[in-house]
Amino acid sequence: MSYITEGLKPELALRYFEDLCAIPHNSGDEAAVVSYLQQFAEEHGLWCRVDEARNVVIKKPATPGYENSPTVMLQGHTDMVCVKLPGVEHDFAKDPLTLQLKDGVLTASGTTLGADDGTAVAHMLALLSDDSYEHPALECVFTSMEEIGLIGAMKLDTGDLQAQYLIAMDSGAGREDVTTVSCAGGLVLDIRRQPQWEPVDGGLLTLTIEGLLGGHSAMAIDRQRGNAIKLMGRILHDMAAVSPLRIASLRGGSKMNAIAADAVAVVCAEDPAAAGAAARATAAAIKEELSASDAGFTFTCTDGGGEQKALTAGCTAALIDLLYLLPDGVRAMSMDMPGLVVASSNVGVLTVGEDEILVRDFVRSAEDSLRDLIGGEIDRLCALLGFAVTVDAKFSGWKFDPNSRLRALATDLYQRTFARQMELNAVHGGMEIGEFKAKMPHLDIVSFAPDCGNPHTPEEYLNIQSFDNIYRFLQLLLTEIAHQH
Repeated sequence: MSYITEGLKPELALRYFEDLCAIPHNSGDEAAVVSYLQQFAEEHGLWCRVDEARNVVIKKPATPGYENSPTVMLQGHTDMVCVKLPGVEHDFAKDPLTLQLKDGVLTASGTTLGADDGTAVAHMLALLSDDSYEHPALECVFTSMEEIGLIGAMKLDTGDLQAQYLIAMDSGAGREDVTTVSCAGGLVLDIRRQPQWEPVDGGLLTLTIEGLLGGHSAMAIDRQRGNAIKLMGRILHDMAAVSPLRIASLRGGSKMNAIAADAVAVVCAEDPAAAGAAARATAAAIKEELSASDAGFTFTCTDGGGEQKALTAGCTAALIDLLYLLPDGVRAMSMDMPGLVVASSNVGVLTVGEDEILVRDFVRSAEDSLRDLIGGEIDRLCALLGFAVTVDAKFSGWKFDPNSRLRALATDLYQRTFARQMELNAVHGGMEIGEFKAKMPHLDIVSFAPDCGNPHTPEEYLNIQSFDNIYRFLQLLLTEIAHQH
């Protein structure tokens, strides 16, 4: 095989990265990568195991003389997000990526590159096959299906792993001089109730909320943006205070992990004039409240709607109470890292269908105890209002550790090596690290990766110099860990 990066450093790691780019590895389609890793382990005489979720663990003994140093786990995922430009002919199930190199930047022609997280796979393989540096015992963990829900990490059995340190190599920061120090666990809740319907008898009003910024519920939850579902619940609550209501139709939001930016309702009001006036008054107050954070908020209330039936009064009252009372937004902030959201909840999707009322709620927390507390509050509230709650997904968080010895060692070494400081970055989104911390609570963790950009798009790229920097840094860090014990 010819290599487009021939002659560039780190030559060994770059070859492994190019090998990976020639192998299909879409999420859920990691079988070929698993075979490649198994063959690699066999050729190098290394211990290897594969589980039913297609996770691969490869172990390498310590350099002689450093057997008593703490075992270090290195971890990354083997799957990539497969996206191509319109008109590009590429079959991710069988075609190798077409790599392009220009001015020290590696891309793929018309497709995603898979630097997320192929750089980690390549670095681990190079470290496993390179005997030119001193290191403690290594446990390299290659997880599967990260991009579709951390599935491999969730299913991984850590019973035979002895690591005391974890170097996570999928930081999500996109810059080598940033180390991620915390991530959130999550709880996706489906809230359901069977609707009861009855004929409409006039007095219909159509309510529309638009113009909100929305945003990802991990990155934008602390920006005080309006949630259209919650705002509609507030408006309906105030309307019901002046006139009996029945909901004829109601929907809001589009994704459970996004702040709802729009909502539309049709209601049957006994006193349409009073109900409409109350709705407009509440909307005016909301407009003022959001003037700095979400100034695009608009609300309209018009006569008519066209629906032939509506929820019963009791079913309507329960749904309005649910939307009015469901917790939403930031629930806890970090006392260790200013500005870091520790826990939040987001009412993401609402649909009122013929046979089912469905609300999807996403709870996030770096502390699993807070995640479970908020989930318990929601479950209890729903039970009181006649709604059933099921858990669609549950994953663990990683709380910031102000006393991390490994992070202190890594950041000090990075400054000494590259004459610049590593920034600390905490994310409110989910990462595999949370699952490892839950399974192995004793782990001391640091997370970093080379400069990459535009992940999950055909503009994805990898900076070759940074890829080399991180490889050299990994060798130096592993050697320092070995020498300190």
